[in-house]
Amino acid sequence: MKKFNFFNKISTKIAMSFSLTFVLTLLVLNIIIYFSIRTHINNLEQFLIVARKEVIVEEVNNIISSSSTLGEEEILDIIYKVGSHRDHIYVNFKFPNQTYQNFEEAILPYTIDIDQVGEYNFTRFKKNRFFYLNTVVKAPSGDSIYIQLISDLKSSDSLIASLGYPMLLVFLIGFIISIVTGVLFAKKTLKPINSISDTAELITLHNLNTRIKATNQDDEIGRLIKVINDMIERLERSFENQTKFISDASHELRTPLSIINGYVDLLNQWGIDNKNLTEEALSSIKEEVFNMTDLIEKLLFIAREENTRYHLNLTDVIIPNLLKKIYKEFEMIDKKHIYSNYNTSEFHAFIDEKLILQAVRAIIENSIKYTPKNKKITISCEEEKSYFKIMISDEGIGIPKEYIPKLFNRFYRVDEARTKDTGGNGLGLSIVKSIIDMHSGHIIVDSEVNKGTTVTLKLPV
Repeated sequence: MKKFNFFNKISTKIAMSFSLTFVLTLLVLNIIIYFSIRTHINNLEQFLIVARKEVIVEEVNNIISSSSTLGEEEILDIIYKVGSHRDHIYVNFKFPNQTYQNFEEAILPYTIDIDQVGEYNFTRFKKNRFFYLNTVVKAPSGDSIYIQLISDLKSSDSLIASLGYPMLLVFLIGFIISIVTGVLFAKKTLKPINSISDTAELITLHNLNTRIKATNQDDEIGRLIKVINDMIERLERSFENQTKFISDASHELRTPLSIINGYVDLLNQWGIDNKNLTEEALSSIKEEVFNMTDLIEKLLFIAREENTRYHLNLTDVIIPNLLKKIYKEFEMIDKKHIYSNYNTSEFHAFIDEKLILQAVRAIIENSIKYTPKNKKITISCEEEKSYFKIMISDEGIGIPKEYIPKLFNRFYRVDEARTKDTGGNGLGLSIVKSIIDMHSGHIIVDSEVNKGTTVTLKLPV
């Protein structure tokens, strides 16, 4: 058995597709979660420093509102109030004559000018981020007090950074789980396909009865198995029919060949001096050659029809006129039976006129064989909305009900003994069925023993 490359296997492709989809989804979710948390923390830091600013501004306003000047006492009071807050927000004051910071021991970047009032700024210093907020308060004396609040985001960034490791771990675990799950899922899903391959390799001409087992008829693979089993069944039936066809054809050809061979031997022994024997032998040989030619032509027609080599030559035909033509033909050549023709008003249909003539003639010839002398054979037609019917009725010996389903099988004869008298090779009605099938039509047989038979050809307009 041919070994497939691992990466060319469908199961590998399914597993990789499943894993890639899962991992990409997990990655996108992790990125969304990470940036959502980071944005939320930054917003929280902004909210805290803005809230602190409001408190400080309110305290400064309360202190300076009771004094017309901004003196040393007011400045010390402001510094005291600010110094009483115990949090991680640093404050930088710029008074008219001095500055004050409550972060003498902290190392902070001085990239943000305290006079840039009302601006939010993020800056990075020695791998740490800082958030700056500047504001100004006007004293009653007209002096400006600039206030700068600085928040160290080290703790927030540490929290955000700490989320990266669990997310990476989750990503790696999810990747491994997705690969394992994808492989198991792919193997389980493709198990029926492997069963199809294994069973298909076992099927040969000698065991066409083998079928693929389907676990679930409702899914796509179950329907595929059903289609393949139906195809194998059709192949088996076709092969059986072909084998039977060849066997029956060989049998049919063997008889006339044996007869011809017998008369040739007879002529070799006695025919040179016996004129009557020679004439009888030649007449019989000619008759058997004619029978063989007729049989071979019918076999060739069936073979062409089965191989879809026969293309219909559809033309616009007036059906009642076609039946009148057939009626006149048989009324002229067959004087032993009474013919009648019932037609409705003229109507048209697209058919292969040559083939339909052949089919109707074959049915009438069959009626002639099994209808006693001076009995009636009727040819008629009628039109419906989307189809029309051609009916051939006779007053013959009829056909038993149990034989009707087999009438159109190849080489089938209702009565082998009776066929010896009437002739025929059992292919005429089989060809009729092929012609009607080629036109997408149907054949209906209604018969009663000793009363007669009606054959209806139902064809689309």
